[in-house]
Amino acid sequence: MTRVNRLLDHEDYIRSMEKIERLEKERRFCKHGFEHGLNVARIAYAFILEKGERILPKEVVYAAAFLHDIGRWVEYETGEDHAEASARLAHPMLEEFGFSAEDIQIILTGIREHRNHQADNSTLLGEALALADDWSRDCRHCTAQTLCYKFSMEMKQIMY
Repeated sequence: MTRVNRLLDHEDYIRSMEKIERLEKERRFCKHGFEHGLNVARIAYAFILEKGERILPKEVVYAAAFLHDIGRWVEYETGEDHAEASARLAHPMLEEFGFSAEDIQIILTGIREHRNHQADNSTLLGEALALADDWSRDCRHCTAQTLCYKFSMEMKQIMY
C-alpha cells in the first residue's frame, strides 16, 4: 500500500481535501473527507472479496476509494459532475505513483461509475464504489435524514 500512502501525502490530494473541507464546513449532510474515503475503501474491498473475485489488488481499490470524491470542490465551484472531475484530477497522481496503464484505466472507470447505481452497466470496481459510497453513511442516526435526497425509500428499506 506504499503508493496509496504516498498518494495521501501528495500536495494535490491534500489541497483538494482542504478545499472540500472548507466548502463543506457548514454542510448538514455527509461530508467527503478522509474518513469517508477510508470507509468507502474498506467496504468496497470487503464487497469485492465477498463476491469471491480477487482480481482487483487492494491498492487499486483503496486508491480509487480515496480519489472517488476528490473533485467535489470542482462540482461545488463550477457545477461539473464530481465523478468526472475526480477522474481528471486523479489521473496525473496515479501516473506519478507508478500505477500501470491498465490499473489507471480500472481506477478511473470505477471513479466515473461510482455514482451509477445500475450495477448491470458497471465494472466490478464501479459497482463496489457505488455501494460502498452509500453503505459508508450512517443514515439511520443522521439528524438531516428528512432533508437528504440520499435517504430515499430504497435506503429506508435497506436499513430498516
